Amino acid sequence: MSPQGITGRLARTAASRPWLTVSVWFVALVAAGYAASGLGDALTQDDRIQVATESDSATALVAAHNEATADAVGASDATVETVVVASDNERFGSPAFAEALATLVRALDAVDGVATVTAPTADAAGPAAADGSSALITASVTADEDGEVVDSMLAALEDATPAGFEVSVAGEATGSAMFDSLAEEGLVRGEAIGIAVALVILVGVFGALLAAGIPLVVAIAAIVMAVGATAVVGQAFELSFFVVNMITMMGLALGIDYSLVMVQRFREELASGRSVLDAVTVAGGTANRAVLFSGITVVISLLGLLLVPSTIMRSLGAGAILVAVMAVAASLTLLPAILRLLGQRVNAGRLPARHPDAEPRAWRAIARTVSARPGAWAMGGLVILGLLAAPATQMRMAFPGLDALPEDNSLRVAAETLAEDYGLGQGATVIAVEGGASARVAVEEIASRVSADPAFADAAVTYVGDDAIVTSTELLDAADPEADAAIARLRDDVVPAALEGTEATAYVGGDQAEAVDFTGIIRDATPWVLLTVLGASFVLLLVAFRSVVVPTMAIALNLLSTAAAFGMLVAVFQWGWGGTLLGFPQVDGIAPWIPLFLFAVLFGLSMDYHVFLLSRIKERHDAGAPTREAVAYGLSRTGSLITGAALIMVAVFAGFALGDLAEFSQMGFGLAAAVILDATVVRSILVPALMTLLGRRNWYLPGWLEWLPQVTIEAEPAAASAVRPRDEREPALV
Repeated sequence: MSPQGITGRLARTAASRPWLTVSVWFVALVAAGYAASGLGDALTQDDRIQVATESDSATALVAAHNEATADAVGASDATVETVVVASDNERFGSPAFAEALATLVRALDAVDGVATVTAPTADAAGPAAADGSSALITASVTADEDGEVVDSMLAALEDATPAGFEVSVAGEATGSAMFDSLAEEGLVRGEAIGIAVALVILVGVFGALLAAGIPLVVAIAAIVMAVGATAVVGQAFELSFFVVNMITMMGLALGIDYSLVMVQRFREELASGRSVLDAVTVAGGTANRAVLFSGITVVISLLGLLLVPSTIMRSLGAGAILVAVMAVAASLTLLPAILRLLGQRVNAGRLPARHPDAEPRAWRAIARTVSARPGAWAMGGLVILGLLAAPATQMRMAFPGLDALPEDNSLRVAAETLAEDYGLGQGATVIAVEGGASARVAVEEIASRVSADPAFADAAVTYVGDDAIVTSTELLDAADPEADAAIARLRDDVVPAALEGTEATAYVGGDQAEAVDFTGIIRDATPWVLLTVLGASFVLLLVAFRSVVVPTMAIALNLLSTAAAFGMLVAVFQWGWGGTLLGFPQVDGIAPWIPLFLFAVLFGLSMDYHVFLLSRIKERHDAGAPTREAVAYGLSRTGSLITGAALIMVAVFAGFALGDLAEFSQMGFGLAAAVILDATVVRSILVPALMTLLGRRNWYLPGWLEWLPQVTIEAEPAAASAVRPRDEREPALV
C-alpha cells in the first residue's frame, strides 16, 4: 500500500526501523536530561516587564544612587531578613525571652553567608512589640543563586527555636525561597495526581492495560525533551521559573492527548485485519495528520503569549510551545516505532467485553439524541454557557496578596505580625524625583500628602545629589482595590499638583506600582494577542476544512466557553462560591496574567478537540453521508477519546489548582473548568446540534475562495476499502 501524506510516510519510516528510532530518542532524552541539569542557572524569579514603565524609571533612578553609595562605602549585595520571634506565654525582657533571642542569634551567626545579626537586648533596646509578645532579629544575608544560604538559615532557625516560641521570617531571599518551595510542591502534586488519574482513565478508554501506558511514555518523553530545550534557550533569553510548571502541565495534557488518538486508530486498524506495519502507516496518515494539524493550532494560539512584553508571559508561552512541539514530534516518530514493536501485544491486558474496534454505543446514542432535537439542545447549551459567563463582567485583575497564602505560612505570619505589632506594611512605594533637590518645598509637600494618605505610612525624604527619593510603607494588601486606587492618586493628583511650576520630574514606583504597570501592559497587549490568535486560527481552519462557517463557529464557541471559564473563576475566587469547600483561597482579584494566559491556552486546547471531531465528521460527509449521519459518526468515534483526554487534562490541572499559591490555584481551576465545559457542553452538545441545524451550509465556501488548496486532515488510504467491511469504511477525503 502507499502511505498517505507526510505523516503516513514518517510513521512508516519510523516503524520500519523501530529499534533505530527508539535508540535515537533514547540518546536525545539522555542529552536533554544532561542539559536540564543546568536549568536552575537559566531561570529567574523576577517578573520583569520588558518595556519602559514609570515604576521601572523609579527603580532605575533609585538603583543608580544605591549603586553609587555602595561603591563609595564598599557595601555588599546582602539583603536584610527580618526574623520575628513571638511567644504566647513569655514577654520581651524576661530571662526566657532573652535566652531565646540569644540562642537564635548564635544559630544565625554560625551560618555561612549570614554577615551580621542584630537583636534587641535589655541593655540595647530594639524593635519589640508594645505588649512584649514579639521581638525582631535582623540578619544581613548574602544569598547565593542555589538558595543554599537561605535553606541553611531557615534550617538553623527551626533547630534552634526553643519550646514555647514561634519563629517566622520575612525578606526578599526567604520570600523567594518560599515561593520556590510552594511552586515545587505544586509541581510534584500536579504530576502525581495527573499521572495516577490519567492511567485509570486511559485503561477505561482503551480497555487494555498495556495500551493505557503508552501515552504516558510519550508524555514523559515530551516533557524531558522540552525541559532540556528550555535549559538551552534559557542561556540566551530570560525565562521565569514558572516555565517548568507549565511544561509539566501541558506536557502531560498534550502528550497523552495526541498519543491517545494515534493508539486508538492503530488498534482499530489491527482489528480490521491490517498487518502491524500497515496499521501504523494508516494511523500515521490519518490520526497523526490530525495530531500535526492540532499541534499547529496549539502553537499558533500560544504564540500570542510571546507578544506580551513580560518575562512570565513569554516564559509560559515558550514552555508550552516547546512541549507542544516535542509532544507532536514524539507522536509522529517515537510512537509509531513503539507500536510496531508491540504489534498485537498492544491489546495485552484487555478488559472483558471490550473490543478495540467496537463502536461506542453510548456516544452514538448521545449523537442521535442531540441531532433529533438540535434547536432545543443548542439553545440549552448556549444558555448554560451564558449564565456561567455572566460573572466575568465583574472580574477585577490584581495580584493575590500574602493573605492568600496558608494561615500557617511563615512569610504570611511574619508579614501580619510586622503589620499589626510594628505598623510595617507588606511593601514599599517609592517616588523618585529627578531634580528634586531644587524643588524641596514640592518634595516635602509630596511626603506630607503621602503620610496623610491612609494607604501609606512613614513617608521619608532622602536627597541624593540633585535628586530626591520619597519612600513610604504600603499598609494595604496587594489585592485590595484601594491599593491600586492609592497609586492612581499619587500619579494623577498628588505628584503632578505638587511639582506644578517646577522643572523636577517624578516617577512613582515600588511593589504596588509595579503591579499596576504590569496590569496595564497586559491590557495593552490583549488586542494584539486576540487579533493574532483569532486571525491565524480562522485562516488555518478555513484552509483545512474549506469552509467559512466551520472556523466562524469554532471561534465563536471557543470564545463563549472561555468566557464561561472566566465567569467560574470570578465566582469561585472573587466571590468565594464554593472556594472554601474546594480549599481555594478567596482573593480580591484575579492575577492579571491569568485571563490572557487562559485565553491562549484554552483556545489551543479547544481547537485540538475541534480538529479531532471535525476531521471525522468531514471524512464521513465527503464520503457521501448526509450531515446528520456524519455528525453522529464523528461524535461516536471521537466522543470517548475527547472526554477521556479532557478528564485527564482536568486531573492534571486540578493537581496544580490544589497548591498553596493562589495564582497556580486560579490557573489550574480555570483550565480544568474550561476543558470540562469544552468537552461536554461545546463538543458533545453545541457542535453536533449547530452542525445538524446548518446542514450543508456547514461547508459553505464563497466562489472567490475556490482557489484555496485541497487539504485533508484525517483521510484513510483508498486501500482501506479492501480490508474493512463496507458499512465501516472511512473513505478518503476528496
